[in-house]
Amino acid sequence: MMDLFQRPANLNRLRLSLGLLGITTAAAFLVWLLAGWLGWVPGMVDVFGVEGMRTPAAISVAALLLAALSFWEC
Repeated sequence: MMDLFQRPANLNRLRLSLGLLGITTAAAFLVWLLAGWLGWVPGMVDVFGVEGMRTPAAISVAALLLAALSFWEC
């Protein structure tokens, strides 16, 4: 395992960027879910169907896992 001070600086920027991308993606699906419930946009069920609801759920979980791995301190 590398010492904390021997890590390249661009790795920290990359991890920060990936973490923010994951949080942004999951937040976008959450906003879409809430806006769909209020009737402001087409709901996820209208777009994906009941059987296709696994798609946005899988994307959200993958984005949150990406954020968790990116912000995890080794």
